[in-house]
Amino acid sequence: MSKSMLGVKVAVLAANGVNQEELTAVQKALAAQGAALRLISTDQGLVNGWDGSGWGHNFAVDAQLNTALGVDYDCLIIPGGQRSLDKLKLTAHTKRFIGSFMAAGKPVAVMGDALQIMAYTEQLTGRTVGGPEDLKGIAEKAGAVWSEDTMVQDNALMSGDLQAHGLEAFVSAMMSLFNEPMDMEKQAA
Repeated sequence: MSKSMLGVKVAVLAANGVNQEELTAVQKALAAQGAALRLISTDQGLVNGWDGSGWGHNFAVDAQLNTALGVDYDCLIIPGGQRSLDKLKLTAHTKRFIGSFMAAGKPVAVMGDALQIMAYTEQLTGRTVGGPEDLKGIAEKAGAVWSEDTMVQDNALMSGDLQAHGLEAFVSAMMSLFNEPMDMEKQAA
């Protein structure tokens, strides 16, 4: 198997209560392609996952959100998990970090209910997005164009409803999105 993302640095923005299933799915997919995954968090040391019915596994934090810079990473993933998202909303560093990826046009994958953090960071104006139906009003209020598609790619921003489309399909599409910039760089070389 080729390691098409060897040397690519992927930031995962999460806090305690992150959706464990989503986080482990992206970890496996990125590791299989050789990407360097870095967990960025407001928490220190470890992030505790939520497995749907209770606390799950711990994940090592690689960098603190208050000092992390988007320029140091090639792509961004924001997994869901209401507890995690609520913690990320407590600091202005979340807006700064996500905003740097969006301003640079770097790939950003927003998983399921994490779409609400994009509304919080004021990064949805004019963007076409999709996700869980209960987030439609939040997204539209933030200036987004809502799509009924279960998975939506608007330039480098990918969003979707994981319940409707399936986690595996979302991760596969995310990997294609993340490989696009690498494919363009290889062609230019």
